[in-house]
Amino acid sequence: MMETAIKPINEFLKDFAKDPDFKFVKKLKKEFPEAEIYLVGGKVRDIFLERSSYDYDFVIRKIKGDDLEKFLAKEGKVDFVGKSFGVFKFVPKKYTLEEAIDIALPRTEAAFMTGGYRDFDVQSDPDLPIEKDLSRRDFTINAMAIDVIAGNLADPFCGLEDLRDKLIVTVGSPRERFEEDYTRMLRAVRFSVQLYFKIEINTYQSIQKLAPEIKKMPAERITEELNKIIMSPNAEFGFALLEKSNLLKYIIPELEAGVGVSQNQSHIYSVFIHSIKALGFAAERNYSLNVRLAALFHDIAKPKVKTGEGPTSTFYNHDIVGAKITKKILERLKYPNEIINSVSHLVRHHMFFYSLGTITDAAVRRLLARIGKENINEEIQLRICDRLGMGRPKAKPYKLIELERRLHEVQLDPISVKMLKINGNDLIEILKIKPGPKIGLILNALLSEILEDPKKNKKVWLKKRVKELNKLSDADLLVLAPNLTAYEEEKKKEYFSKVKWVE
Repeated sequence: MMETAIKPINEFLKDFAKDPDFKFVKKLKKEFPEAEIYLVGGKVRDIFLERSSYDYDFVIRKIKGDDLEKFLAKEGKVDFVGKSFGVFKFVPKKYTLEEAIDIALPRTEAAFMTGGYRDFDVQSDPDLPIEKDLSRRDFTINAMAIDVIAGNLADPFCGLEDLRDKLIVTVGSPRERFEEDYTRMLRAVRFSVQLYFKIEINTYQSIQKLAPEIKKMPAERITEELNKIIMSPNAEFGFALLEKSNLLKYIIPELEAGVGVSQNQSHIYSVFIHSIKALGFAAERNYSLNVRLAALFHDIAKPKVKTGEGPTSTFYNHDIVGAKITKKILERLKYPNEIINSVSHLVRHHMFFYSLGTITDAAVRRLLARIGKENINEEIQLRICDRLGMGRPKAKPYKLIELERRLHEVQLDPISVKMLKINGNDLIEILKIKPGPKIGLILNALLSEILEDPKKNKKVWLKKRVKELNKLSDADLLVLAPNLTAYEEEKKKEYFSKVKWVE
């Protein structure tokens, strides 16, 4: 065992021996003296990297599976995770950590070499040497084990050396490891991003060659790895690496289409570089997953809608088209509907108009109604990322700061039918009519007037106005309803006709 390994292991084992969450280890050794108990995988790696980690995986030798299961059942809650894995999920009594402990017998895997999820046969063997168990793992830095009783380190593939050199290296042949499970290619990128490690050249070249095979993997597994990259502080580099490794074109080809696509005088970067820089600034500010995804996809339609070349090129309606493309991407990647709808909405409205010299309070209320109170903070965060991703020195120019102030000021003003001081039931009583479409038409017509002057939102005035509106035809009432999107588009066109670009 390398001298550099002794101190971290000893320090860990001192704390481990005192930790009440792991009392079961001593009990297990006492009941089965012949047992060998190894901590394996990511936790071992993180001990040497001095990273916080709650990913506890154990491999237990010299105990039969049935005996191990009976022992664990006495010490806490235990579930067997499928024939394909051969792992016990164990939660000891009075356990304080958030994640269950994984406990398994030493295993071999006979992969079918299709790269598919669960396309392998797992065989457990209590007498299998720990080195054989480690040989089936993905990367050398994850293929180490600590005997928590004896304090020894098993490192048959020089993982500790690769940790010191900051390298991601597969255990054995890169092609064989990836053909066992193609999501390991994404895991290599993710570990590179999270740990700030380089991918070893043979491993990297294999990823480039095998990249098309990632399409065979379930969307859920791809998205799980993507989210870990996106939520990393190093997210910008992560997507640059996905592009250079050829993986991006088979996961999100719509994003890869922006590589090398130049923009107009507002931008100093290509569409792709601008997009990943916007993501990078979202990560730097620790914004939510929704904002990070929106930052990555806000200009996703630009390659498709681009007209002209050079400083006068245009990208009309890239916000509208981009929202539709974003929705399709997120649906394909099996994101939850809540995320799909929120991110698409942010992309759709990221070009919101805010020329403070002309925008009225009523226009601010319309903007708030269109974007939604619940989205306004994230929409402003997206605008900040967009600006910084363009190379602008100020995240929040005066205009944006002032708009944010005015948005908060008008948030108590009515911006939806629900906020009117009168409702459908009131209309039925006042007008002596039956429920029907006309009620909605009248309420929307009222909202249009209240957006212009919130002071009118009083029952006395509303009751009087309701009687007047009731005399109009449905067609006339429909014309009076506020068209928030059309209003915004009209203002944007008017503004863009006077200036070359907007901040």
